[in-house]
Amino acid sequence: MRPLTRPESIYECSMCKDARFVHPLREDGKPDYSRIVSCACSAERNIRELSRAMLRLCELPEGTEHMTFENFVARPGLEEAHAAAMAVAGGDTSRWLTLICDVNRGKTHLIVAICRRWLYRGMPAHYAYVPILLEELRRGFREEGDRSFDRRFDFFLNVPLLALDDLGTEHKTSWVQEKLDMIIDHRLMHNLVTVVNANVTPEELNFRVRSRLERGGKIVFIKAPEYEADEKKSR
Repeated sequence: MRPLTRPESIYECSMCKDARFVHPLREDGKPDYSRIVSCACSAERNIRELSRAMLRLCELPEGTEHMTFENFVARPGLEEAHAAAMAVAGGDTSRWLTLICDVNRGKTHLIVAICRRWLYRGMPAHYAYVPILLEELRRGFREEGDRSFDRRFDFFLNVPLLALDDLGTEHKTSWVQEKLDMIIDHRLMHNLVTVVNANVTPEELNFRVRSRLERGGKIVFIKAPEYEADEKKSR
């Protein structure tokens, strides 16, 4: 009686039949059953799993899937910010980028797009809404493992790209200022790329933080009108 076999269509990989390895071919074109090597699907699977892990690590907010460079419209007043964001996204690690303007001007779209482009290129990135970042650190004193204060703080210090959204909206306590100073100062000293959004003027930022943002790279003031205002005018 012939044993039953699985139909080819239910395998993810028809080459190795999901075994994740194959026998290499000899010079005569026949399989060398004395050896095994990883199937090409293993490398592809590892890349996919790594991409998913990096996306989880980035912690992009839900509902921001559309925030890519492909979907961004550089309206009048946004050209400089768009060009600077594209430079950082493309691998220019020599300069930081700070975007300053009121709400609904497109700055969050740009820093999320930078994160997505870094992930696409296989480079780790992390998005953080500043008030939540600080609350995570406070909770970390009661946590263990990856969520502990030491682990999270070290991660914010050293992730290759850190995107800080809404800097300046945090509570201005001495503990908060100390931790922000340490994160930004460490990243500047170690040449780790940081992109920042702020709804406040540079003068409203902590002096030490502002001086490091100025030293770190480019500050762009976005003069574009609010998106909703534009939409109303066009109706």
